[in-house]
Amino acid sequence: MIWIDLTNNPHVHFFSQIINFYRDIAFVTFREINNIRDIIKLYGFKAKCVGKHSTDLLGKLLNSSKRIYLLTKLIRNLNLKVAVAKHSVELPRVAFGLNIPTIFIVDNEQAEAQNRLTIPLVNILIKPIATDLEKFKNFCEVIEFDGVCEVANVNARLKIGLDENVKKYLDDEKYNIVLRPCPNSSYCNGHKDILPKIVEELNKRLDCHFIAFPRSKKQELIYKKIATVPEPLDSISLLYECDFMIGAGGTMNREAGVLGTPVVSCYPQELLGVDKYLIEKGRLYYSTNIKEIVSYVEDNIGKKLGLAKFEDPTHIIKEKILDYLY
Repeated sequence: MIWIDLTNNPHVHFFSQIINFYRDIAFVTFREINNIRDIIKLYGFKAKCVGKHSTDLLGKLLNSSKRIYLLTKLIRNLNLKVAVAKHSVELPRVAFGLNIPTIFIVDNEQAEAQNRLTIPLVNILIKPIATDLEKFKNFCEVIEFDGVCEVANVNARLKIGLDENVKKYLDDEKYNIVLRPCPNSSYCNGHKDILPKIVEELNKRLDCHFIAFPRSKKQELIYKKIATVPEPLDSISLLYECDFMIGAGGTMNREAGVLGTPVVSCYPQELLGVDKYLIEKGRLYYSTNIKEIVSYVEDNIGKKLGLAKFEDPTHIIKEKILDYLY
């Protein structure tokens, strides 16, 4: 049996092909976060909720500790051959303690806290070629792929079909632009959100309709004044339909880049290797200068590039799981 742990919404897309391939022997757990239950339901596989997400440091420590305890009780008597996760803090610690081999996927070299807690405990690390994790190579086998993890997200969603219902949030008479503010992560805080100012400047130049995905109640209050804030929906389907994406985060930017929707990143920290990779491939533009961003949007809005032909890591994960099963 294989144990797969999902700790964030994009992980459902990322692992859905793996879970469906090994459907009869996959034991899937997830933590409560955002609308993760809705996305799991979309792909139609069974998964057990264990624990929940927290945004503050004390809550993270307490919830993670409790989750380790609950997961240990849950899986200790299962006949597990291998455990698989992407940036889950709890799975490697539980698997290591129970002597279960771990395949771990990492694409964020700046998530130092998570990486220090997990990577030294895993057996195989799978990462995008652009992610710099050289300092961890002595802990485990490292396998690289020529792409970004979001290729798997997009391919999984395209395989089951895009959600036509997202079109109700679009304005056919205007340019539709998706907005994603800065993460609430431990490695990205205290930075000014420049997206509202970008919206103000774009409204002076283009006839735009904005669809925003705030990350907190506080952000939601701000963005409801300047954009449509939809109910939980499939962002990949929306990115496919929209004309542009502006984001201060990571996953949605990279999904837009893979889909070929023009995208600007105004991520306030040092860029990840996977973002630099997309910039080199002409799939992502980066700037934190409002004037530069507005100018780029004016020049590129609606100019779609088509689906990127990057490597999907799904086949590597499948093969490595097989090595432990037989």
